[in-house]
Amino acid sequence: MDAEQVVFGLVRFDDDSQRVREIVLAFENAREADRFARESGWSEYSVGPVRFPASVHATTHHPAVA
Repeated sequence: MDAEQVVFGLVRFDDDSQRVREIVLAFENAREADRFARESGWSEYSVGPVRFPASVHATTHHPAVA
């Protein structure tokens, strides 16, 4: 994958909420991501572009609040 290539990911939500259930990476295009979600029986999800900036540095880890 070159630095400028766009890949897509899925964000799966819990039924009828905005709580993220899982994230799946990386698909070559939005259509493939959408097909994966439909074939997996997901009803609440969103497809979007994913970017991996070359300048990312590790940060302090903060536990997620449940």
